Amino acid sequence: MNFPWFPLILNFVLLAAFVFVCNTLNTGRRAPVLNGPLIFIGFCCLAMLLDFTLTFVFASATTTDRERYIDLSSLSACGERAVSYAIPCVAAALMALRFRARSRSPVEQSVTIHTSEYTQSELRY
Repeated sequence: MNFPWFPLILNFVLLAAFVFVCNTLNTGRRAPVLNGPLIFIGFCCLAMLLDFTLTFVFASATTTDRERYIDLSSLSACGERAVSYAIPCVAAALMALRFRARSRSPVEQSVTIHTSEYTQSELRY
């Protein structure tokens, strides 16, 4: 089994793109809404499901057609692709937990500046 470096790097690039786009969209909002790593995990699970489905479709091909797709339909090739999906998903899960903990942290209170002792007025910054 060869280690799938190219699909692994490509999946990490896609994870970085999801995080970048979601962070960019979240900057315009008051509260962060889009969790990029969690969205990446969803798309990655969908890709794995479609990949496994196509693997078994190619594996069930007739003997003459099967020779053309032997590199795609073998279980070892399916395992290699699963590894290239699983490693970025684990990294994305850790990032999603960090995002969730950061978004649940209490909002810092604004600084109150007392403007006058006599009027008891406050200026919030």
